[in-house]
Amino acid sequence: MFGWRSGGDPAWAEFDRLRRGMDELMTALSRGTRTAAAPLWAGARLFPLVNLVRDGDSFVVTAEIPGMNVEDLNVHVEGDTLTLKGARKALDLGQDVSYHRRERSAGTFQRSLVLPNAIDAQNVKANYKDGVLTVTLPIEKAALPRQISVSTE
Repeated sequence: MFGWRSGGDPAWAEFDRLRRGMDELMTALSRGTRTAAAPLWAGARLFPLVNLVRDGDSFVVTAEIPGMNVEDLNVHVEGDTLTLKGARKALDLGQDVSYHRRERSAGTFQRSLVLPNAIDAQNVKANYKDGVLTVTLPIEKAALPRQISVSTE
């Protein structure tokens, strides 16, 4: 980011550490990679994982949400923002069971996506099958491009 040097002044040592951390963060984010010294985002995981595609006059969002009940999912559209909320319940395995590895998370989640166009919220459809939530979001008619005919005088 910036090329200043502290010159041994202890007052600037913390700024140098912060600058190096920000440089690593920006580099990692621009490459989509993670560095070994990345304490700010090392444990962060986005959930649910989503794909967003445009299919004609609609956007289609698919989200991997295995092990959920439909009653525990909430899909909300406001303007150009889609919000997915839910709660995944922990499995009750009894008192005699102890985990050796536990990677599947439980609890509440919320993920919002800002879409490139306003959405026709009245015609949004959502389907949950085999652990994948599919949300079809038609683009608002006013936001769609239209061909303008040119007349002559």
